[in-house]
Amino acid sequence: MQTQKKQSLILPIAMFCVAAFFYLYEFLLRVSPNVLEKELFQAFGMDARAFGVFTSCYYWSYAALQLPVGAWTDKYGPRRLLTFAVLLCAGSTYLLAMTESFFLSCVCRFLIGAGSAFAFISCLKIINIWFDAKWFPFLTGMTLAIGTLGAAVGGQPLSLALHFYDWRSLLNIISGVGLVLGILSWLLVKDKNPIKKEQHSSNKRPKFFRCLLDVIKHPQNWLVGLYAFFVTAPTDAFGGAWGVKFLTDVHGISRNDASTAAVTMTFIGMAIGSPLLGWMSGRLNSRKWPMLLSSISAAIFLTLIIYLPTLNGLGASLLFFCFGASATYVLAFVMIRRLTASIYVATAVGFVNMMSMIGSSLLTYIIGWFLDVMRAGAVSELGIPLYSINAFHISLVVLPVFYTVSAFLVVPFIRDNKD
Repeated sequence: MQTQKKQSLILPIAMFCVAAFFYLYEFLLRVSPNVLEKELFQAFGMDARAFGVFTSCYYWSYAALQLPVGAWTDKYGPRRLLTFAVLLCAGSTYLLAMTESFFLSCVCRFLIGAGSAFAFISCLKIINIWFDAKWFPFLTGMTLAIGTLGAAVGGQPLSLALHFYDWRSLLNIISGVGLVLGILSWLLVKDKNPIKKEQHSSNKRPKFFRCLLDVIKHPQNWLVGLYAFFVTAPTDAFGGAWGVKFLTDVHGISRNDASTAAVTMTFIGMAIGSPLLGWMSGRLNSRKWPMLLSSISAAIFLTLIIYLPTLNGLGASLLFFCFGASATYVLAFVMIRRLTASIYVATAVGFVNMMSMIGSSLLTYIIGWFLDVMRAGAVSELGIPLYSINAFHISLVVLPVFYTVSAFLVVPFIRDNKD
């Protein structure tokens, strides 16, 4: 009896760890252009607009696949889909390391985004199948915390690794890690929990289009998706693409220190804030107040980061940490779980994730477009375009605006159903 209890805990935890580690892995891939920006500019002859296109390719495929991935996961279970997704990310990363073509690099980035589209949905589906419902808010927060640690690894650790490996060799190593993770996904992940036969038996599988229609027909789901659109985009656009360049060009901070501040500290903040906000919303049995307060806080910290006249590495790290801790979007997923039937949870999560990634792809490109429009033509000794302080100030104003809109024009209209 004691052994059976241990096994019943060990298997779900092992599956959760594999799926969560893939989420960490894809987050590392997501934010890596922020640190590899100089190498990518040189290797493919990029300017800010081209870099924005390259970076946003990830988000376009990620966003486009969220609804179908959610429905497929509800219908078929996570095991095969998760394994395929990990191997797609690993293979595409390897091809990116090999190519000399800007067009093919964008294709590889697009495919990495396509594989990454399965990570978060699979993890939350595993939580829904294998854990009691009361653990959903906390484990959702833990998932985001683990994932954002991948983004933290994509900060200073990745920057330091460039002292020992060139960027192409580094991507090859990352690709090899993905191959091992794909094998573990196939060996460990299971689609059905025998204790929940009534929910997960093969004859109870929801139909693909039924999953989609049941989720998208509810106005409240659209409001939660809109909230995710506005609160996810700034963290991805700044923490995942433009933050390092902003700190190095505007404040003269070294790339190592800028990577620590803009990438590592942002996502360490999110790693701490995600489970904390998930736990708090569960204890208060309220989602709206934490959503409102986190958006307002994120807007304030972003405004300070962008418009303070001087910043050093320590000050930037502190502000980016506070921004990350308050900018977490865990509450969007906790709220959508509260509004959705258990059988459709992966589709609902996919819908919210789709909306968030549309925001990320648009904002990442828009910032690059604005910077190039206002560029005076200056370049560094290496031929990399340089942008003025004024160009950054104007281009980045949209970041705190997104959080302000989410707080005052979206959250008030979300209905916080009580369990």
